[in-house]
Amino acid sequence: MGETILSNVEPALRRTWLPVARSDAVSDTPARTWLLGEPLVIARVAGEVVVLEDRCPHRFAPLSAGKVVDGMLECAYHGWRYDSSGRCAEIPSLAEGSPVPRKARCGRPYAVTERYGLVFVALREPLVELPEIPAFSEENRVRVDLTPFTGRYGAAQLIDNQLDVSHFAFLHRSTFGSAQSRRPGAAALKRESWGFSFSMSVPIRATNDPGVATGARPVEQERMMRYRFRAPFFVELELEYPVMGGSNVILFFVQPETAERATMYITMLFEQPGGFSEDELAARVAFEYRVVGEDLALQERFDELALPLDPTAECHVRADRPALEYRRLLADLVRAGGD
Repeated sequence: MGETILSNVEPALRRTWLPVARSDAVSDTPARTWLLGEPLVIARVAGEVVVLEDRCPHRFAPLSAGKVVDGMLECAYHGWRYDSSGRCAEIPSLAEGSPVPRKARCGRPYAVTERYGLVFVALREPLVELPEIPAFSEENRVRVDLTPFTGRYGAAQLIDNQLDVSHFAFLHRSTFGSAQSRRPGAAALKRESWGFSFSMSVPIRATNDPGVATGARPVEQERMMRYRFRAPFFVELELEYPVMGGSNVILFFVQPETAERATMYITMLFEQPGGFSEDELAARVAFEYRVVGEDLALQERFDELALPLDPTAECHVRADRPALEYRRLLADLVRAGGD
């Protein structure tokens, strides 16, 4: 495979579904977002999310500086108006009766959809479908959307971190990492279409268990972890706590914005027998922010933001089997989408 890498602006990613915003952040005020190094304008027009290239073809002014008028995006510079397909429908300076130039069109994604509280786009016909997430609709779960995490990150590295099972005892020693998890067992992977899943029981220090503080339960506990990955940048992680009780499903989606910036969207789906008080839920959410902060504090210190896909480029051990399968699938995606 040579020097194959996957960066935040890999062209093959154009053939996948990628998030560009949280649904509740999209309004009738146009806003700019970035995907694969390209600026996009996003707005809600008559209840429909519209995503277009953020560049008016007239003088290349950003449409995100404009506004929505009469169901169309109006450029702030000269008032040119574009419908949801990117077609220019009105040019104020054009002589009456003159046709709108054929070049007066803004590019748009192949498809746009809203699911799981996010807006997704596919810049070209996608090779990989969005995953089905039954837990998202389970009535017994409390949903909490964490504030999006944007920074100097490699999108592929952010997901690689979430699939890693051998860093808990070190990177998370201040939250849940247990010294007993230094040597995780080998994960038996189940291959799926453009993805895989695996499960394992991991020793943890349950510092967020209220029963530990009262002495009702030991701090050293076991946690069942069920992983599901779908290319390119989705992980579903179900955490089940046999001793403490309850479970938590965490959804990770990543938006590769530019060569040196990415955004990770995290949704927590908590389940607890008997439910949560407001204080208990706030404490659980605060704990999760601490865990994510430990991961990102290291991620933002990486020098190289592109992920090596050649299995010989890095030094792997047996515990890295999910990481190797992850790289294999991304390499397959680069080959399939590289036309």
